[in-house]
Amino acid sequence: MLVIASVAGTVYLVGELHQTSTVYVASSNITLGEQLTAENMKTQEVQLGDTLENYLHVDMPVGQEARANTFISAGELIPVTSITNSALGSRRPINVELPADLSSSITPGSFVDVWIAKRESSGNTYEVPEKLSSMVEVAARVESGGGLVGTHGTNLELLVEPNQLEPLLQALANESRIIVVFNPAGTEQ
Repeated sequence: MLVIASVAGTVYLVGELHQTSTVYVASSNITLGEQLTAENMKTQEVQLGDTLENYLHVDMPVGQEARANTFISAGELIPVTSITNSALGSRRPINVELPADLSSSITPGSFVDVWIAKRESSGNTYEVPEKLSSMVEVAARVESGGGLVGTHGTNLELLVEPNQLEPLLQALANESRIIVVFNPAGTEQ
């Protein structure tokens, strides 16, 4: 009788360990505010056990208004906490063109500190940089090639809070130098 109970317990345990659930996975990078659709999500069988409810799974309704409230990398399970029904929350996306020698650590989903160096009145030099904000999320990064004009650079889409929007737009309009510095503290969030 003890042998039968032991075998039954083992069979049950092995069965539970191999139980899978169907969850949604990002089939491509999903940026903040992007709508969750069949084009940017796919389903995948995974073993999550008790943590299943932390991720978007097929038994959960996904409304047409569902959007990402943070960057979700391609291949990543979609956490329930990364879904919102508002388009962008309080943050706004701003595109900034930067030099080509930008740190490789600065990728979508990473965080940067943004500094601004205003152009001197002579127009040839810049003032000492001042920090505009810390922990600004990078939503997208696109390397721009040389083309006919031969300029290389990197276009970053930064997600800025409303109180940082005006100073950043002024800096862009006044041809100030914008400097972004990778903030490793953002990887802990």
